[in-house]
Order: sequence, then structure tokens, then C-alpha cells
Amino acid sequence: MADPPPSSAAVSAAFPAPPPFYKSFTQSNLAQLSSLQESNPSLTVLDLPPELRNLLPPPPPPSDQHYRTFGEFHENPALPCADTPPKEPPNPHRLLKTTRQLLLAFLDVTHSMAVEPDTWAPKWDAMRALDSEAHAIINEYRPHQARETLIHMMEEQVERCKAEAQGCKDVCERVRKVLDDVESQEASKGSKLQVDGLEPQNTGKMNKAVELETDEKLIWDIIEKEVGGFD
Repeated sequence: MADPPPSSAAVSAAFPAPPPFYKSFTQSNLAQLSSLQESNPSLTVLDLPPELRNLLPPPPPPSDQHYRTFGEFHENPALPCADTPPKEPPNPHRLLKTTRQLLLAFLDVTHSMAVEPDTWAPKWDAMRALDSEAHAIINEYRPHQARETLIHMMEEQVERCKAEAQGCKDVCERVRKVLDDVESQEASKGSKLQVDGLEPQNTGKMNKAVELETDEKLIWDIIEKEVGGFD
């Protein structure tokens, strides 16, 4: 039987829906699980009904230093202690040497599998050891990568702040230039009145509406000259 198509609300949701097993966590199921655990302390997941199996937590991870992936067992390296002295900085020559040894080991393994198939296992283990060593050397560069990434981000932030500050300075300079132009135009207007035989103090007798319109037109002309026309 085919699964029902998803609803439009689930597809268009901003966040994914919670997992379906949250519906198992009800008061009745929790009470039933508690009663079953009291009667049988060594209760396992398979001993429970399907509606109660999601209530038991997963088993804890193994305490040994081994784990299994893709059918193979791997050794889990111990975490470094805080008192452990720092290692030497990573050596690029060591990484290059290990990479070349890994390529040679791969050729050796392929040659053994083609000529002597019974002797490839030890060479395969040696190639895996070289691969683990190369990964360990690469991981030693992680602190350097994080530091260089942080330096690059901080340099970009500084350059962005400098560009914003320079933009503010440019705007202030343009505004100062506009104000200087307005002041010079007002000064030339007063000198023109003096040339025409009118005193600057007598300009108050002029038509205020015409004077205000003239001043606004002058200011807008200067602004349009500096920042361009307005559509």
C-alpha cells in the first residue's frame, strides 16, 4: 500500500514537524511503563508493546576504546589531558612524505592483489596506518586554520568599517561644500543690493514670499549640482 501524500501544510511549514514518536509520551503510557519496570527490572525494549518502546532511552555507549563502522572495528583514541604538554607544530614535509608513502603503499597493494593475492592483507594494514597518520597530521592544522579564518574575518570587518567611515567623511565634505556655496550666494546677493543702492537692512521691505522662493530655488540648484537631478 502506497504512503499517503504529504499535506500542503507540512510541505509549506517553516520548521519541520516533530518526530512522530513524541505521541507515545502520554501519562497513561508512562504509568504503564513504570508498572512494568517495577514488576520486571530487567525489562528490555523487545519485551514492551510497540506503543511503549519509544519510552525507554537507548543503551549507553560502550566503555571500551573501540567502535565499529561499516563492519570494521576501530580504536577510539583517548582525549588529551589538560596537563599534556603541547605538541610540536605540524611539519609540511612530514605530511608530504606520508602522502608519498601512501601512494607507494597503494601501488604495492594493487600489485600484490594482481600478482600474489595471498599477501595483500599486511600491506593493506600498512596503507591504512599511513592513512590514519596523514589524517592525524591534517588535524594538527585545524587550530591554524581557525586562527587564519578569524584573522581574515576581522580584516574584512576592519575594511568595512573604514569604508563606512570614509563614506561619512565624503558626505560631510559634500554637505560642507553645499553650505559654503549657499553662503557665497547669499553674500553675492547682499553685495548686489549694495551696488544697486539698497542697504542690506532695507531688504526686509521686499516681498517675503518672493524672497523665500528665490532662496529655496537657490538651495535646490546647488544641491542638484552636487548630488545630481531628481527624477
